Amino acid sequence: MATITLEIGRKGKKSERSVSFLVCQGKTKKRIPTEITLTDADLSSNQKKIKNISKAKIIEELRRTYQDRLYALSLDVADYGMDATAIVNRITSHGEDLDFFEFAEEWMKHTETESLRNYKTTLNSLESFLGMRKLPFSHINYTLLERYKEHLKDKPRAMSMYLGLMRHLYREAMRKYNTDYEQVIKNDPFTRFKVPRQVMKKGVRALSLEEFLKVYNFKGKEGSRPQLARDCFILSFCLMGMNSVDLFNVKDCKGGVIRYNRQKTKDRRDDEAYIEVKIDPFIMPLVKKYKGSSRVFNFYNRYADYLTFNANVNKGLKKVGDAVGIPNLQFYQARHTFATLSRNLMKFSKSDVDEALDHVGTMDIADVYIAKDFSIINSNNAKLIKRVFKIKSPAASKNNRG
Repeated sequence: MATITLEIGRKGKKSERSVSFLVCQGKTKKRIPTEITLTDADLSSNQKKIKNISKAKIIEELRRTYQDRLYALSLDVADYGMDATAIVNRITSHGEDLDFFEFAEEWMKHTETESLRNYKTTLNSLESFLGMRKLPFSHINYTLLERYKEHLKDKPRAMSMYLGLMRHLYREAMRKYNTDYEQVIKNDPFTRFKVPRQVMKKGVRALSLEEFLKVYNFKGKEGSRPQLARDCFILSFCLMGMNSVDLFNVKDCKGGVIRYNRQKTKDRRDDEAYIEVKIDPFIMPLVKKYKGSSRVFNFYNRYADYLTFNANVNKGLKKVGDAVGIPNLQFYQARHTFATLSRNLMKFSKSDVDEALDHVGTMDIADVYIAKDFSIINSNNAKLIKRVFKIKSPAASKNNRG
């Protein structure tokens, strides 16, 4: 069992003795320094008893605090074989003193997320709102979150993303610091505060079936930017509205099934926005055409990052749109079109369309009981592709060239 004992140091240059606590665990030792100093007048003649009542009271309260924390930590010490240094790190950390920005910046150094840009933007926005880059976890409550939400009311997409990433960071900190026996971060304001759902871009609309087929039938010069843009648009539609960032980054494709975590929301959801998309035979020629080696698609060989890729696809789509009579055609319209035709043309349920888009479900309780099965949405997707492209027509299949 670890022990804590009071230590009164030797007399220093100012004739003062420093006060510390010594933690012993097995063969390991670690001191906890304090800012308290004692003079000869504060001590008994043998320097073992503190005569100064006010200082003695402060020291005893501090000792009891550490002792109580050590008691709460005792099971962890036994289970995980903590040494004295690890124990001191735990019992000297105060939940109210933990800083959200410091934790976030340290977490970002070690995470493998590809959304670091979004986390950095979130922290900068929060700093602008607070007027400082310091925020103790104990100050993050429902009222502060509501005020920050109001601060972002003119930026609905940012509101959803920033608050969603804040929630993710807060709970990552809880996972790091809290145990079954010690609650360093005592409250989770996000159980009461609900992060607003993301609002779709203004001006982005779904294409009608006729408009979509015009894009599909577009014929550009092979290898040109418009042709690449057209192909990516069709890929997105047939892969259940896959975003450009996921087309660019996706790596897992086995047995004709693409598996990925949707980049846009994976850091804001407990299921990490995981989805499985079966590649319909109809779209396989395009999948093979752009087959990559280390990733599913080879777009990373052409562009430095997904932002450059997305910008070039949209530039190409503008030319496609001009050619077929659809002004300001944008990549995101493939996703909107997939959703709209799934619902309005095929009459699929809104919940199935939501799941195919890899959105957060609205039936949270049911989701706890129902095992995830992607076969339903993939079956729906196959029916949509068959209906839209009239698969029975040889001409249609031929036009989906590689």
